[in-house]
Amino acid sequence: MKAVLMFLLLFNIANASAQESGEFQSVEEELKAYFFAAARINDVVVLTKFIEAGFPVDIANTKGYTALMVATYQGNAEAFDYLITQQADTCASDKRGNTALMAAIFRGEFMLAKKLMSFECDPEHKNNTGMTAAGFAEMFGRDEVLNYLRN
Repeated sequence: MKAVLMFLLLFNIANASAQESGEFQSVEEELKAYFFAAARINDVVVLTKFIEAGFPVDIANTKGYTALMVATYQGNAEAFDYLITQQADTCASDKRGNTALMAAIFRGEFMLAKKLMSFECDPEHKNNTGMTAAGFAEMFGRDEVLNYLRN
């Protein structure tokens, strides 16, 4: 707990210093790295501290990934569920046009895919190569997801 409090204190100091010196870009990138690492390792405590401190839940990294996409790709259900409760955009797409649903299908995370399919995202959304979620399910042999998408 002390580490988290120390981190938040440093975050506030770094943020204030960065705004004064004009170096916010590098501090922001460093904070994003910690935020995405928390999603990657299923650390809901750290994700919560970031969100409570005002960090945007849908901030994207250089590849366009959001924390929800990262948590989905890693199969981290607790981080996934927390980010959903914080209104994470379930329909967001990365720079290649891929969505969290496509990540869930690719990784074989049916339970996360099922949760994502309950949101009102465009079922015909195509990534930059023209693939839809159904195309992903078919390509990767995810028949359970494909059947769910068709119904």
